[in-house]
Parts: sequence; structure tokens; C-alpha cells
Amino acid sequence: MEWKECPSFRKYVKAIDEKCFKIIKAINEKKSKNLSLIARETGMPPALVHYYYDKLARRGIIKLKARINFKKMGLMPVEFTMKIEAQPEKLEEELRKLEYWRNIARYYTSSQVFYHCYFTIPEEIKDRFKEAIYKIAEETGSEITDINWTPIDLPPKSNFKWFNERRRRWEFKWEEWLKENIEVKETKLTLDLEEEEKVFLDEPDIFILKKLEENAEITFKELATALGVTPPTIRYHYYKHLVNYGVLVGYEPEVYPYPKDLSTNLLAEIRIVDKDKMKRFLETLNDKPFTHKIIVNPKENKATLYVYMIYDQVTNFIKALSKLKQMRTIDNYSVGMIDDKCKFEKTLPAELYEKGRWKKTI
Repeated sequence: MEWKECPSFRKYVKAIDEKCFKIIKAINEKKSKNLSLIARETGMPPALVHYYYDKLARRGIIKLKARINFKKMGLMPVEFTMKIEAQPEKLEEELRKLEYWRNIARYYTSSQVFYHCYFTIPEEIKDRFKEAIYKIAEETGSEITDINWTPIDLPPKSNFKWFNERRRRWEFKWEEWLKENIEVKETKLTLDLEEEEKVFLDEPDIFILKKLEENAEITFKELATALGVTPPTIRYHYYKHLVNYGVLVGYEPEVYPYPKDLSTNLLAEIRIVDKDKMKRFLETLNDKPFTHKIIVNPKENKATLYVYMIYDQVTNFIKALSKLKQMRTIDNYSVGMIDDKCKFEKTLPAELYEKGRWKKTI
């Protein structure tokens, strides 16, 4: 039985139509969770936007996420990969003891087990942090195969571009994607590493950010109740500090375009031939339905992709990467399957922020 014919798929796509596409596109462009603003952008009645958005959220097709500029808060992102020969649980346990971890994911290639890790740490502890992770590697018999001190997190614009609404099915246009890598001549994408001016935030600001990471749709009233203050106080901190200082960049939709029981999460490590080709490659990934997260190492022309893929398209995705290598767009790549039971996320460690500073603890 093909996935497109199975009952779970037919039930899933009933919630998808052109109105949904417009709503998701508008959220991507406006970076807002204000559905009245989204209604004006789409030209749809507000009540209809609320109805379709609620339907997408209820069925798990869309999840709104707050986008935060951590550098302005005095935190620097760090990305690294570890290869483990034995006892992955021990390595996982030691990594999660470190204070500032954000994402840890175990994934399997054809012959190896890896952990991909993403931290946001105070800049002052960089050297001690490096010592700590190399010590963990030594004690657990693992190896740090890659470390990126200047990762750029590119949010993809999730959409339903490859969904055929008339036929009610996905059409994966891999050859079209390959052609894009040749035909795209110019891109507005910049990968410059810019210094961010740090801003002073108080503890209520950090509390609000943590809650927004937990639930981007939380209301001012709910935040006020949790913090024990009035909604106008929350509004002040939200707009005057977080938005005005550029710490809260906006909101983005994380889209799950296929049923979860028919899909899998992949992690692809890709090294591109040169910077120009990398920009073009990343530009072509930006609006593809399988792209969930992109982390770039601009110094080494490397990208880490978190991919959400329907099972029967995994082979075609790898074939496409192989063709891109033959086309001399990609230098080399590896693809692994993420173990969803060993994929962890943690919100901002608000308890480590006191009097305008992050604790210098490992």
C-alpha cells in the first residue's frame, strides 16, 4: 500500500488547502503571531484565519516557535558533533549535565552512531566549555568530529509548494530542485558574521523568553499569572525590552506537512564546494517542504540540515544529494536517521540569569 493511499494520509490532507498555504506564507513573511495582521496580509476574514490556523495546530501540522537573538543576550551559539563507539547513553547523560545545552540528538549513519549538539553559552566560559566537552569525549570513548564556534541558524520558510491541491497528494520534484542549483544566479542570502551589541535584560524579560520558547502562543494574561504581575507589566517588558532591543526577532511556523506515522527525521551533514555555491544551495533549500532546520558553518562551507521526510522519499533525497555531488555543488555529505527517543530540547535556562548576567558555570 502506497503512503498516498493510506487512511492516515487521506485524513491528514483534508486539513490542507490553498487557504492554509496563504496563512503559513503570511506568518513566514510577517514573523508575527497576530492573526488579525495575518488576516490583513492574506485578505481573508479574521474569523476564517482563526478557524484554519486552529485546525492546522490541532492536527499537529503547524507549531509556532519564537525566534530569539541569543547573541544580544550575551550568549554565543556552539554546534558540535560527537562519534560514539559504545555506551551512547553514558555520553548522553554527561552532555545533559552541562548547563547551557539546547538541542541534543542521537542519529545513526550506515556504520556509526553520532550525537549532534547545539549549545548557547556565555562567551566568558568558551575555553572552559571546550575543555569540558573534550574531557567528556575522553571519558566516554567518543570523538568530537566537528565543532563550529560561529554557527548561523537559518530559519527555512516552510510551505506546501510541492503539494498538488487538486490531486490531494505530494509531488516531490527532485529534478526541479537539482536544476535550481544551476539556474539560481543571484541570491540575497548573506552569511556574514556580524558583531551583535549586547543589551541589558532583567529577570522578567528572561522569564518571558523562556515561556515563549515553551509555548509561543501564550498570552500576556497567562504570562502575568505565571510571573505574579499585571498584564500591562508583561506588555511593557515584551515591547519596550524584547521587541525594541531586537532580542525577540519574531515568530516562525514549524510545519509537519506529512503524517508523523509515515515520516522520519534525518540529519544531513553537507560540505559545499565554495561559498557562492553554498549560498545558491541554501537558497534552494529555503522553501522546500522537507527542510526543518539549517545550521551553517560559513568558514568551512558546511551546512547541517534537520530534515523531516516521508519514508518513501528518503532514498530519493539521498540520490539528489549524490547528483549534487556529481554536479560539483556538494563536496561530500553524510545522512543519518535521528532516533526520536533520543532527541532532546531545552528552553532558555532562566535560573542561570541573575542581575543582568549569566552565571559562568559549566
